[in-house]
Amino acid sequence: MPQDIEFTVPLAGRVSPELARARRRHLAWVRASGLVGSGEALRRYESSRVADSAAYGVPDATGTDLDLCFDLLGWFFLFNDQFDDQFDGRDGCTGDAIAVCQDLVDLLRWPKPRTTHAPPVVAAFADCWQRMSAGMSEEWRRRTVHDWVDYLAGWPTKIAERAHGVLPAPSAHLRARRRTIGVRPLLALAERAGHFEVPLRAWCSSHLEAMRIAACDAIIAMNEIHSLEKDQAGGRPNLVLSLMRHHGASRAEAVRQVCDTVDRSVGSFLDLRAGLPALERELGGKMPELARYADAHAAWIRGYHDWGRAAPRYTTGAHPGDLGLENLAARQPN
Repeated sequence: MPQDIEFTVPLAGRVSPELARARRRHLAWVRASGLVGSGEALRRYESSRVADSAAYGVPDATGTDLDLCFDLLGWFFLFNDQFDDQFDGRDGCTGDAIAVCQDLVDLLRWPKPRTTHAPPVVAAFADCWQRMSAGMSEEWRRRTVHDWVDYLAGWPTKIAERAHGVLPAPSAHLRARRRTIGVRPLLALAERAGHFEVPLRAWCSSHLEAMRIAACDAIIAMNEIHSLEKDQAGGRPNLVLSLMRHHGASRAEAVRQVCDTVDRSVGSFLDLRAGLPALERELGGKMPELARYADAHAAWIRGYHDWGRAAPRYTTGAHPGDLGLENLAARQPN
């Protein structure tokens, strides 16, 4: 990441006090699940600290709730890097990528999915989803399945564009990233870890939808800066590179525009959070869940900021390499 970039994120930063315990337990889980092998593979994964983002994004979670967050965030980064590293559209891998996405969509849509002979990336997600959805309402399950399916459906398009050398225009890139950044499922995870649910009439409101988009865009823009050097080296799309190609911006100008997106998005979120009392009145009364939901947005925005600045994944000279399952997974017997 360009080390001289500072973002203005006027939100309180917190980290779960159980980070170290949850990290140790999570490493055992990724090893047992077959997502990561032993020896050098496990050391590389541990050094990446990608699952630590859970302790920043859901800082109030403890015990098994925090364990779930760690496991899902670990799966999340391994899955993302599998698509960026292995399923990049070369050598016929696009079909494999679509098949993996279809397996995961089927898992979400069928009440009792078969995972006995599923690959580790599918079986591990099945374990996470079972724990994530346990005790939640059918309404929550339906909307969260929708968010997960939308996330998964965005990946085949992304890798197909990369395979054909397409660098989308900035507006198209941002729309696509809103799907594959995965913020919506992580906000649902915050509800599950916090043991609350936003009432459906509020969750469907344009006010909360605008708040989700603001949080999503803030995290996307920070991620585009954090991963700029990594993306450029790997030939991956990036908003900075898109602004340079399609709008003729210099690198410095493009970086500044993306930083401005962070400022606008955070400002929009703060305005929308301040407007929640008015939304409650419009919907007929106090809803304490709305304040908790807004706090979840704030935690993910600030948490991503703090984790991303320190993560070896992005820090110059400390990057442990892409975490594609092709490189880290435990080898399965034929």
